Amino acid sequence: MIGKKPGLGPDSEESTSVIGEGSVFEGTFQVTGSLRVDGKFKGELDISETLVVGKNGFVDAEVRTKSAVVAGTIKGDLNASEKITLQSGSRLEGEMVTSKLVIEEGVSFQGSCNTAKTAAAASPKEASPSARAEAKALEQKIGEVAEELAKK
Repeated sequence: MIGKKPGLGPDSEESTSVIGEGSVFEGTFQVTGSLRVDGKFKGELDISETLVVGKNGFVDAEVRTKSAVVAGTIKGDLNASEKITLQSGSRLEGEMVTSKLVIEEGVSFQGSCNTAKTAAAASPKEASPSARAEAKALEQKIGEVAEELAKK
């Protein structure tokens, strides 16, 4: 189910789009307002307001948003310009970039995190997935070269 449902997610004048439990969506999704995921999403998400991932929600995507509240699972990079909240029982595998981070007890996190005040602003929101993949490969190569130099 994909649709507009008022009253779900954060309080906002913006409308909220919903990917309901039992639904699967794959592709690129640009949302003006907020998005709540209780089903499964795979691809790319660009959200102007807040991403809410419910307890049964699963997101396998590159995500750019203003803020995120995660109770379910995200596999992929999460870039939030304002704030990320990982609730108890949630799982995140990937890179987080945000200026404010809240992690409750019982969260599973595997990846990296940048929470410098300017981190979200410094990250290229418009960068394509291939450009981000190239940047990660370059970082890995630099690390390998540094290790080789350290051995000498």
